[in-house]
This record gives sequence, C-alpha cells and structure tokens, in this order.
Amino acid sequence: MIRFRYKNETSSLGKIKRPIANVFLETTNAKIETAMYIDSGADITMIPLSLGFALGFKQDPDDKIFEIRGVSGSGVPYIIKEVFLTMDKTRIKIRLAWALIEEVPLLLGRMDVFAKFKIIFDENSSLITFTPI
Repeated sequence: MIRFRYKNETSSLGKIKRPIANVFLETTNAKIETAMYIDSGADITMIPLSLGFALGFKQDPDDKIFEIRGVSGSGVPYIIKEVFLTMDKTRIKIRLAWALIEEVPLLLGRMDVFAKFKIIFDENSSLITFTPI
C-alpha cells in the first residue's frame, strides 16, 4: 500500500488541499524525483517541456504530435513517450504526454497507472491510497 498526503496550496478559492504524489520518473538517461497532481480527470500523465528535456527526450522527425484539450478548451501539443514511474517500491512502465510547452502542471493521469491500483481519495483524512492490484 502506498500513501500520499494532500498538500495545502493557495488558489483563487483560498486555501485548498490537493492530492499530490511524490514519484520518480526514469529513462535510460535520467531518474528524476518530482511531485505530481493525482488527476482522475486526466486521460494521460503529463509533464512540461523542460522536464522532458531533463529526462533526455528529444523531438524526432517521425514523432507524431498530438493535441490535448483540458476543461479550459485551449490545446496543448504533446508527444507520447515512455518512462518508468516509481511510487514507493512499485515501478511500472507508462506512456506519458510530453508537452511541447512549459505552461502545464505535472499530472499523474489514468492511462497505464490507474488500472494497476485500487485508488482511494480520502478527503476527510487528507490521504490518497494506492493499493497494487
């Protein structure tokens, strides 16, 4: 069982608790620890341009560029890349969206992640629990 605590942040709504996971993202070139918003509404895990460069990603001429739209409706160009994601001692291979812009939050999305765990968002206790299936 892997547990994360909600983190207190300030927004236009005032102080708010957000579900955040501390994870490692790993490629053959790098291993980086980072915090990501656990987003059950995100189809895919997403990272900004600079984090992709830090992981050793390069845009190849044959990479297909996709566009994803969030609730705001504005499009974000991205390329799908593969990494290893480690939470606590659990390591899984996932696809993620490497945004070709910087202005995106780090999101831990559903694809390749949520199906491997039973996930409980416990608002009252400010805990998120991932139990490997």
